[in-house]
Amino acid sequence: MPEDLLSYFLVLDLKPDASAEDIKAAYVDLVKVWHPDRFTNESERLRQRADRKIKEINQAYEKIRLARGLPAARPNALHLTPLDFGGRWGYVDETGAPAIYPEFAEARAFKDGLAAVKVVEKWGFIDIQGEVVIGPVYDEVGDFSEGLVAAKWYGRWGYIDTQGRFVIQPRYQGARAFENGWAEVQLGARWGKVNRQGEAVFAAADPRRQL
Repeated sequence: MPEDLLSYFLVLDLKPDASAEDIKAAYVDLVKVWHPDRFTNESERLRQRADRKIKEINQAYEKIRLARGLPAARPNALHLTPLDFGGRWGYVDETGAPAIYPEFAEARAFKDGLAAVKVVEKWGFIDIQGEVVIGPVYDEVGDFSEGLVAAKWYGRWGYIDTQGRFVIQPRYQGARAFENGWAEVQLGARWGKVNRQGEAVFAAADPRRQL
């Protein structure tokens, strides 16, 4: 093995016979540790060190990837994973490289091409480019399923579409994801189900509970 390639394995703290999975895992771990965004409130010395380290890590991973013939990340891949960069959440791609800048208080996985993110105290949604497509105005949200998502607005749950429009008005105390055209919802103490047209069905109240 060329000496320069061996040095790249040492940067990632790996042995030359490391598997592809181990190489990727080591790279992701080191990106988490040394990403410069984790050092924004530290001294200039530490910020410069983090910047040097992340460049070394990225270079080492790329050299090893090319030498081993490992696949490169696909542009705009849907395989983006939320990651805590130290107080702020962003996303990394399938190689572990940063893909969406960490600027969110919380972030969840992508579903149907959109991901729920929290900005200050409200939730909204971004696309895979990191662009906000549904503004952060909701108290809580679920994950998209069948084109709709449960969203809590002023203490009540309803369902919005991918444009952020309420398709089912917020009136429920609880709401779950759509599955096969129906979603479970809670109205008062009762759970029932609602379809995409907003038509709700609830079981009849148990008369014994009224005694």
